[in-house]
Amino acid sequence: MHLGLSLHSVSRGFSEFCSQLSPGAWLQASSMLLAAVLAIVGAWIAAASAYGRANKLHWEEAEFHRLREQAAEREHINGVLHALRQELIQLWFILAGDVAKPIEAVEPSRKVLPYWPCNQNYFSVFDASAAAIGQVQNEVLRTGLVRTFMLAKRFVDQYQRYDRVHDSVTLAPSDGQDMSSNSTYALHAGAFALVETYQTLKANVEQLRDLLDDELGLARVSLPFIDSVPSSKNAGETRQGLAPQVPR
Repeated sequence: MHLGLSLHSVSRGFSEFCSQLSPGAWLQASSMLLAAVLAIVGAWIAAASAYGRANKLHWEEAEFHRLREQAAEREHINGVLHALRQELIQLWFILAGDVAKPIEAVEPSRKVLPYWPCNQNYFSVFDASAAAIGQVQNEVLRTGLVRTFMLAKRFVDQYQRYDRVHDSVTLAPSDGQDMSSNSTYALHAGAFALVETYQTLKANVEQLRDLLDDELGLARVSLPFIDSVPSSKNAGETRQGLAPQVPR
């Protein structure tokens, strides 16, 4: 009740005050009120504009950093792909120069393959590039990389086992022991498995070579026993990791 009386008193006092104002005073008060409102609105617009500019600048900076990181990532992945391509080509040149010819001509049931010292250190780039390979956008290329190098590792593992069997068989006569039928069977079975893996690896190397060349925009490198059979004239170049010259 006291609050209602107080509000009534204030209202009456304000009405009496306003009734005593002249028209000029009313105009002046209205002008001041309008100016205050305009100042408030102007300040709000300026603040909103500044906030919008700050947000836009922040977004542009974030987008610039994002694009720069994407470009750096693409450059890194391309560098890894170049290195993998070279590792693949040099690996095939080594294989072609050392054992591809006898493997191409071998009859596993009648002949044995030559001794070939090999180890998994041939795959240093592939072993160190798992994260980059996982970021390759081209799924066919990504799958081809993993499959081809896994086949190459399998081939090396199989040849290491074959070398051990070969050593045990060839050393047996010098020890005065006869070559057992089991050892002979293991030798021929190992040769047969190597030929099969070699043919699968050969097809995958060719496919991966083409995928990498297309991805990187590079010219084809002629690979021995894939694009051509090296002659005795360029066999030395094959062993040195040089592309054999293909007659036009």
